[in-house]
Amino acid sequence: MLKEFNWKNIIKIYLTFWLGLLGGGLIDYFKGFSKPSVPIPLPIPDYGLFLKIIEVNFTFAIILFLLGISKVIQRIVILVLSFVIGEIVFTSGFIIGLIGILPHGILELLGFCFIAYAGENFRYRNKVIKLLFIGFIMLVIAAFIESSLTIYILEHILSK
Repeated sequence: MLKEFNWKNIIKIYLTFWLGLLGGGLIDYFKGFSKPSVPIPLPIPDYGLFLKIIEVNFTFAIILFLLGISKVIQRIVILVLSFVIGEIVFTSGFIIGLIGILPHGILELLGFCFIAYAGENFRYRNKVIKLLFIGFIMLVIAAFIESSLTIYILEHILSK
């Protein structure tokens, strides 16, 4: 089922996300905005947080899908937004930011990649439906991980 996708393009999109996130984090670090000793308030894991994460991620996913009309514009938006998100996420320190992204970010970004790739291949209807299904399932799983596991990991690390 997954053999029919162009994995090279999906990996390029995935690397664009990580390049932006880590680039934003590094720029934030070298600009001196990161203050690892400053505690950040964490939301309480609950059902509302899960739904809010799904709402935000699905909105971004739809935008990525629609921007698939122009691959260049889509990649620029991915790079710029992930760069800004990287600067925000890494304000408490690079390692803490990375720990906050990794539990759910691997699946979340891969889900976004499938949806972005679906937007680029909109003319192939069967392929698009499979890509969207896989992408949205990954986003739901990532939202669950982010709203529960990631919060607990960060609470444990920041409480030390």
